[in-house]
Amino acid sequence: MILEVKDLNVEVSGRLVLKDISLSIGFGEAVFLLGPNGSGKTSLIQSILGNPAYRVLKGSIVSQGFEITALKPEERAKIGIAASFQLPPKIRGLKAGRLLEEVSKRFDVDKGYVDGLVSALKLGEFMDRELYVGFSGGEVKRFEVLLALLQKPKLLLLDEPDSGVDVENLAVIGKTLDSYLHEDDDLLSTRRSILIVTHTGALAKYINPSRAYIMLNGEIVCYGKGEDVIKRVFRDGFEKCKSCYEKFRGG
Repeated sequence: MILEVKDLNVEVSGRLVLKDISLSIGFGEAVFLLGPNGSGKTSLIQSILGNPAYRVLKGSIVSQGFEITALKPEERAKIGIAASFQLPPKIRGLKAGRLLEEVSKRFDVDKGYVDGLVSALKLGEFMDRELYVGFSGGEVKRFEVLLALLQKPKLLLLDEPDSGVDVENLAVIGKTLDSYLHEDDDLLSTRRSILIVTHTGALAKYINPSRAYIMLNGEIVCYGKGEDVIKRVFRDGFEKCKSCYEKFRGG
């Protein structure tokens, strides 16, 4: 497994935000984590990344057979865990192309690979622009995906890459991510994996998730075959999940 989260309990500023979370991702798998806003999805990503504001009270995080619960964020990055986020800041004075050069050097990525990703994500015209200044929501998402993929992560954590994205941008992002998943299919241990946090599941049109989990109030309340869970959410929304959850909890 590229990732195994077991019985994870996490608090932020004394408030419990994750309760007994268990989730797994195999090599070469795409897994979706669905839930309404405020359900704890981003908290799980931050916990996997090792953000020190998210204190693990109980449970474990294992990647590639190694316990990483106590590792610093930079140590997790070294073993191939990377992420993109919802609202990166605008940075005036820094050209997008200049940042790509620095990231490429840092991760020893050749120019052909960079150019291929820039082309796939349709970002060529943005290289001389200040980072995120005047970018639309979809353009920001595409550039965030680009920065994450340049790191060639073994496990990519995406926080709502489909939020506020129109159908054209969604297609570009989805097709690029699906291609990335299948870059190194020859050996199981070299296959890339993705965890996609979303409240819509819209990227399932382009990426076939092995499994999907539903999170409510900081807990996993449902999981199953990706296609089945996403269809259920599209059909019934999260309200049915809430009613099942409340019934199960005795609410």
